Amino acid sequence: MKDRTLFPRRLCGAAVVAALLSVLAGCAAPGGAPAGAAPAPTTAAAAATAAASAGESPSFTVSGAVARRATFDLAALKALPPITQTVGSNTYTGVSLWTLLNDSAVGLKPDTALHNPMLSMYALVTGTDGYRAVVALGEIAPEFGNRPAIVAYSVNGAPLGRSGMARLVVTGDSKPGRSVARLAAIEVFAAKPGR
Repeated sequence: MKDRTLFPRRLCGAAVVAALLSVLAGCAAPGGAPAGAAPAPTTAAAAATAAASAGESPSFTVSGAVARRATFDLAALKALPPITQTVGSNTYTGVSLWTLLNDSAVGLKPDTALHNPMLSMYALVTGTDGYRAVVALGEIAPEFGNRPAIVAYSVNGAPLGRSGMARLVVTGDSKPGRSVARLAAIEVFAAKPGR
């Protein structure tokens, strides 16, 4: 004969474990860091990645050390001045990353107390699959590196296809490792001053 009191005890035990886990989760800072720790710099990117994990995203967000958080879809990208860059055998058309970050919809927010504040800023670019790359703003700033990096929306005159609505293309790299397909988020950060 089966003990009928066993099921309610198991159910009660599972409820206690679930309650304990949710209390413990509430004690940690965002991103699973210990309480009091700064959140991981990929909070918005992780959310965008999770939301678009099924594949291509119809838009991406720009956030962080910017005057205004903004969302860009294909129409918003095409409204900005286009540039064309050839990388290997492919010709990409899109928007300069520098132009995108300085667009009136976004606007970089550098620490004006610093000398050459752009040299301590960087963009963390994340795709819907979680792939990430970093671009230092000093690399792409016209007054410093002036190196082309574009948010492309077409290749060889056609849509990007499996690469999504938009992808980051950094020209001049020996390997295309910073080419991020299916953009989900661009987060801008300023490195904290050293000692």
